[in-house]
Amino acid sequence: MVGSVGRPVRVVLAALVALSLVGGFPQAARADDRLAPLPAHADLGPMRHLWQTLNNCGPASVVMALSMFGIDADQEAARLALRGPDLRRGMGPGPVDPWVNGLYGLRSVSRMNGTVELMKRLVANGFAPMVTQWMQDPSLSRIAHWRTVRGYDDDMKSFYVNDPMLGANVPLTYEWFNANWQPFSYRWMVLYEPKDLGRLQQLIGADWSETGMRDGFYARAKADAYSQDTSAAWLTYGEAAYQDGWFAEAVAAFDRGMQLGSATGVFTVRSSYPQALRALGRQTDAANATASLAALSAVPATVVQSPDRYATFMAYRRAHQEDGVILVE
Repeated sequence: MVGSVGRPVRVVLAALVALSLVGGFPQAARADDRLAPLPAHADLGPMRHLWQTLNNCGPASVVMALSMFGIDADQEAARLALRGPDLRRGMGPGPVDPWVNGLYGLRSVSRMNGTVELMKRLVANGFAPMVTQWMQDPSLSRIAHWRTVRGYDDDMKSFYVNDPMLGANVPLTYEWFNANWQPFSYRWMVLYEPKDLGRLQQLIGADWSETGMRDGFYARAKADAYSQDTSAAWLTYGEAAYQDGWFAEAVAAFDRGMQLGSATGVFTVRSSYPQALRALGRQTDAANATASLAALSAVPATVVQSPDRYATFMAYRRAHQEDGVILVE
């Protein structure tokens, strides 16, 4: 999520092309049924764009999404609330919900396992999803980055995003969007008004449930790893397996992913791989992995991450599913 207050010149042409296209989009169409056909084009209408300050893509993306509610939030205030004073640190989704709820009466939901179809459906229903992806193709740079989706066009097979480093209305093809989302577990986040909770749950479907999301992500990532056999696919499978409580599979998938390519910038590996080893009782291997993976992210690991308690719950429930005891989420 490292960035600077810059405006890359090579992005200007793409932004101008996008601006010429967006004017022809209709306003967001409503498709409350998640199985209903989607319009071929959708755009959320006027959305604020701002250039991020240092390493501030996450708060900047949240501020842009807030503009859809008529809220003109301050990027610096968002930075201090959502990242804290350490400029090296990025933003996770955790602090967003209490911040937008306390100040604006809004709510935030974040999940893994997002899809191109779901992002289109959210936009068509008036929601502005934020996603974590590579800022550029990882062959150019390996910078994790938040951006806000504002429209899509099936004819162009592209999303249009307000990107705090690359500009307003930047086109990203569906193929590029998906491939550069994969290493970050297809993570997405959306702000909503409490009155829209039921409609949002309906649109998201099974992934609204933490268990449903983790099971679905695991099955998808495992299938992708074996079919694609790329470093990104195997690292994603490792993360999905860890989150779903399949710790031995997680270790094997992470190992395979790191054999096939670099994990630099895929910040979750630094925590999830050692935690999977600890869950298997391999404490020495976990300590060695923690030391060797410390440089995967530019953000220093000053606090040891706690195990994912839900992953532990998933593993425990699976191990005791024949015991006749009902375990509740």
